Amino acid sequence: MADSKSISVVIPCYNEEKNIDRTFNELLELKKARNYDLEVIAVNDGSKDNTWSVIEKYSKKYKEIKGINFMGNYGQSAAYQAGFDLSKGDYVLILSADLEIPIENVKAVIEKLDEGYDFVNTNRVNRWGAERAVKSGLANKIITSISGVAMKDRGSGLKGFKRVIVENVRLYGEMHRFLPDYASVCNAKMTEFDVKFKDRDYGESYYKKQNRTVRVILDLATLAFMLYFAKKPFTMMPGRLFGFTGMILGGVGGLGTLYLILEKLLFGTSIGSRPALTFSVVLVIVGLQLFMFGLLGELLVRVYFEGSNRKTYAVRQIIA
Repeated sequence: MADSKSISVVIPCYNEEKNIDRTFNELLELKKARNYDLEVIAVNDGSKDNTWSVIEKYSKKYKEIKGINFMGNYGQSAAYQAGFDLSKGDYVLILSADLEIPIENVKAVIEKLDEGYDFVNTNRVNRWGAERAVKSGLANKIITSISGVAMKDRGSGLKGFKRVIVENVRLYGEMHRFLPDYASVCNAKMTEFDVKFKDRDYGESYYKKQNRTVRVILDLATLAFMLYFAKKPFTMMPGRLFGFTGMILGGVGGLGTLYLILEKLLFGTSIGSRPALTFSVVLVIVGLQLFMFGLLGELLVRVYFEGSNRKTYAVRQIIA
C-alpha cells in the first residue's frame, strides 16, 4: 500500500557531518529497494561543522534530498516543524541523523501506518543504564498520568505520522518531547514497537547533552494545560476560569464589606481599623482584576487560534 503513498522523512541535524551522508545513502537504498515515493528533508540546526555542505552536496545530486539551513540554532522542535512545513508526504517520519536506530526500521514504521495507525512510535530497547531507566520510567509515568497516553520511549528519534497529524499539531519550545501526547489531541490511533539500539559511530549528540530535567518539569505544567484546553476548550476558557475565580473572590469580599457597612449603620460599630475591612476590600479588588484577566485571556485565545503565520525559526537557505 505504501507504494501509492508519498513519504517524507525529516532529519534534524546538529554537527552531523560524519553521519548524515551514511543516513542519506541508506535511505536512498531503501527507496530503491521498496520503490517508495520518498523525499528526505534534512534541517541544519545551526551546525558548527560542515553538516550543511554535506546536505547541500546531496541535495544537488539527488532530487529526493532537500535541505533547510537555519540561520542559528533554534532547537529540535523548530527543526521538526520546519521539516513538517516543507514536507508534502502522505506519511511524515522523523529520523535521527546518527543511525542509532537502524534504517530498516523505517520500513516497519511505514507498514504500521499502512495498517491504519495515525501515529507510530519506536521504543529503543537496551538503551538505558539502570539509573537512567528508573528516571525515564518515572518521567513516563508522570507524563502518562497527565496525558493518558502510555508510551515507553517518548524521546525516540524515529516516529511516523499521518499527514493529518502534522497539519494539526504545531511545535513550540520543547514540545518534541511530548509528540505522542500532543498527537492525542487529534484522537490519533497510536502504536509503539521495539527497535534495536546501537551507539552512534561518530560524534556526540548535542540534543542529548542538554540538561533537560528542569525544562521537562516546567514543560509538564504547560502540557497539562494545553492538552486539557485542546480537548475540552469550552470548559477551561480564560473568561470562565479567571472570571469564575474573580466572581468568587469578589463576591466574598463584597459580602464582607456589606456586612461591615450594615454593622456600622445598625449598631454604630467602628469598622475603620478592623482587619476584616481591609481584607474584604482587597478581595474585591483582586476579584475585579482576575475578571479582567479573564477578558484579556479571551482575546489572547482568539489571537492564538487566528494568529499570524510567524515561524519559530529563521531560514538562511532552502534547497528543495
